Amino acid sequence: MTASNTSRFTPKNPLWYEDLAARESEIDFNERLESPLLDEDLNHVDENYLEISRTSSVIRGLGILVGGAFFLSVIGFFIPLLIKLRDVYFNLIPALGIIFCVMLVGGLVAAGLFALHDCLLPRDTPVRFNRNTRKVYFYEYTASLQRLRRWRKEIKVYDWDQIEAEVTKVSGFTGKTYVVRHELVLVICKAGTNEVIDRISLKGNDVTVETLYQLWSYVRRFMAYGPARIPDLKARVQGVSFISSLFHFMPYISPTEEGRRFRSKMRWLDYPIIFLTIWFFWIWLPLGICNYIAMKCAPEPKWPAEIDAESRSLRSS
Repeated sequence: MTASNTSRFTPKNPLWYEDLAARESEIDFNERLESPLLDEDLNHVDENYLEISRTSSVIRGLGILVGGAFFLSVIGFFIPLLIKLRDVYFNLIPALGIIFCVMLVGGLVAAGLFALHDCLLPRDTPVRFNRNTRKVYFYEYTASLQRLRRWRKEIKVYDWDQIEAEVTKVSGFTGKTYVVRHELVLVICKAGTNEVIDRISLKGNDVTVETLYQLWSYVRRFMAYGPARIPDLKARVQGVSFISSLFHFMPYISPTEEGRRFRSKMRWLDYPIIFLTIWFFWIWLPLGICNYIAMKCAPEPKWPAEIDAESRSLRSS
């Protein structure tokens, strides 16, 4: 990371927190890459290419939970209320009844779209770093609430020599707690300049920045030296199981392989965070069930055949 309080990229990210080490700067091999969250971001690594998962950046299941909760509240509370007060809403003040109905329908449509996006978003939107082609391949998924036709996958390919990294920060007070989230963003610049042409998130929704530093260092080491100079991490357990999903937001007590891996790499910093979050188990468990539903409905990511072959290839084209 840099000590500067000013971004070196133009235009500056409005959520900018700090720039990370330049892509070609000297690598510190004394830096320990031991975050328990690094394993959950690794899909594949070999002499040829590295694939990073971005599933951990998405609170999967939230759309179904919110949409389902709103639907049940409409069925169990708002519609009975409307029926009970129909004389007031439709006889005395007809406009009020119309407004009430429009708000209910609008809320149901919004909640339905939120839940639908949860189910249609691919199970993963991975990023591949190929040492031989020296390119980075992004599996993106775009969605627009205005038109369902715009919900589609998009493949982006950039040269590794165009890419730098920065961290963004979002913070706010909910009324009870102060919430902070950080994100590792890959900054794509015009060749030989710091002029930004695109920004793509590599990992987000992190309470601290330590894992983001380590992930950028891990990628830089791989692209410079290959697997020989990076930690021997195990690829994450892929596939969908009910138990894994149930404890997805509480991996520190999960009886699964993912849970055992997480506990084996826990640091002192993780314990106070766990202590503060475990009391919200009444949210995490229902959210875990919704995570399972969303992941079972979600399609597997499928690279176009030509891009898939190139991103895995042993030589540049």
